[in-house]
Amino acid sequence: MLYERPRRARAVLAVLLAASIVVITIDFRQRQGGPVDRLQRVAIAVFGPLQQGASAVVRPIGNLVGGVAEIGSLRSENRRLRTEVAGLRARERTYLDVLGENERLRGALRMARRCGCRTVGASVVARSGSNFQLSVTIDAGARQGVARDMAVVDAGGLVGRVTQVTADYATVLLVTDPTSGVAATLASGKAPGILKGRGEELLQFQPVRAGTAPRLGDSVVTRGYQGGVFPAGLPVGVVERVDPAGAASLVPRVDVRPYAALGTLDVVAVVVDRPPPSAPTPQPGKGR
Repeated sequence: MLYERPRRARAVLAVLLAASIVVITIDFRQRQGGPVDRLQRVAIAVFGPLQQGASAVVRPIGNLVGGVAEIGSLRSENRRLRTEVAGLRARERTYLDVLGENERLRGALRMARRCGCRTVGASVVARSGSNFQLSVTIDAGARQGVARDMAVVDAGGLVGRVTQVTADYATVLLVTDPTSGVAATLASGKAPGILKGRGEELLQFQPVRAGTAPRLGDSVVTRGYQGGVFPAGLPVGVVERVDPAGAASLVPRVDVRPYAALGTLDVVAVVVDRPPPSAPTPQPGKGR
């Protein structure tokens, strides 16, 4: 019985092969419109819609399988592109920061040149952490020609003066420090006075002449004199508030807002050399 099954299988296979050869031969010899041709047409008419429907069902499944296979590569590509974009944005920010710093330094150097001074550029590397002193540390010192009591400016105006110096660093006392005092004058009326720091954003201008009448918006500049710390003509700030003189004082109280960006200092210029203050013009009939 075990040997009969392989014989039957071989016999069935032989019959099927013979039938296939006969059908192929008949189809080859059959004229168009014959029985076989009509049978083929019927089969196509019956099974064609079924094949089309099956393809419509199978095709999305195939696309889904292909899409799932590509998700991994798409995610990897997305991560690579995100990293590349982040790098480009970081380089752009760095480039813009460098451009901005360069422009601010140029502005500070131009500010000092207004008085014909020679300057050294420097960056602010630290700010005072003490409540008793408002100062910054800059990366320029004795090696760069910086010394005590030199004026320091930024692109807006006067920042302060150098109080301590090492080989490569210096401490700058800001004009807003309570111990700071600057000989100044109102640019409009040439009224002299003293600018005092109060540990706040605003400075106080104290006129030295009775009858001085400061106005809102008046510009305040440094006043040069023999032995003075600051060159003449450097912008310091603008008058923001004026309280008229009262019974207790012969001069008004004047608040001045500094031009320099003292809260966000990053680059400054130190005035390492300046022209001597001009000698006062002799008055006719006074002296020789």
